[in-house]
Order: sequence, then C-alpha cells, then structure tokens
Amino acid sequence: MNRYKTAGLALVLLAWTLSLPSSAAISDKPEGVALPQPSAELAPQDVVRIVIDALSNNDEPYADAGIETTFSFASPANKVNTGPLDRFVQMVKGPPYGIMVDHVSSEFSEVVLMDNKAYQMVQLTAPDGRAEVFAFRLSKQQDGEFKDMWMTDAVWPVATATVPEQAF
Repeated sequence: MNRYKTAGLALVLLAWTLSLPSSAAISDKPEGVALPQPSAELAPQDVVRIVIDALSNNDEPYADAGIETTFSFASPANKVNTGPLDRFVQMVKGPPYGIMVDHVSSEFSEVVLMDNKAYQMVQLTAPDGRAEVFAFRLSKQQDGEFKDMWMTDAVWPVATATVPEQAF
C-alpha cells in the first residue's frame, strides 16, 4: 500500500474511533449484564435500597456498575443537572459523595411520603469507620417514559453521624 492510502485508512479509523461514545471505545462491561432499572412496582424505599446496595459494591459486575445503577434511578430532571454518566461518575466519587462508594454498612430511616414526593435518610459507614448521613428526595414521575416510577431527584449530606439513633 502506498503511503497516501495508509494515511487515508488511518484517518478513517481515527474518525470512526472518535465517533464512538466514550464508553463504547473501550469497555469492561460484560455483554448481557442487566443492572436494576426503574419500575412502577418499586416503592421509594426499594429505590433507595437498590441504589445504596449497588454503591456498596460499586465495581460489581463491572467497574462503576453501582454508580451506573444509581444514575439509572435518577429522575430526568436530576440527570439534566448531573449527567451525562461520565460526569455523574466523577461527582459521586468526589466529595461529599465519595463515602457512598464501597461503604461497608448502611442504616435506613423510615420513609416520609408527601403527595408524590418521598424522603429518606441513610447513614453510611466507610471502611475507615467514618459515618455520614445522606437525605434522599424522590418523586413519582407524572408522565413520560418513567410515568408512575419513583426516581431520585436529589441526594445531599445531612450530617456526620449526628442524627439521633431513633431517626433510624
């Protein structure tokens, strides 16, 4: 092959590679793996537990699968503010949310329901023993592809394990 054809082929391959989504270029995601997804059958506390359980084993069944699960349960409005997934992964791994990834234990408060909103606190303990409390706000989606499904609108740190034990 002459050098012009080789250079042309290299440019075509480079353009094709750059056109792939970043997660498709090189992926550790096994084919056929199904992560938990939103469903109208799930109650707000089910959604929070799925998210917390996924984050406790973030890299199972592949790297950042727990964070990907968490993102799939984020409401469309939440995703506008926190997405795309690559940006969401960095946000969750950084402060103040980093403790959520691979935490070693969790305790859940009762769910508080108000119309189509739900609130739940979760105390998480990191491998180093540090504990943090996070509040989850969920909403029942009123229309669109997620109609009647509970999804996470926001999560924020409440305290460093200073919430009274009777709250859990």
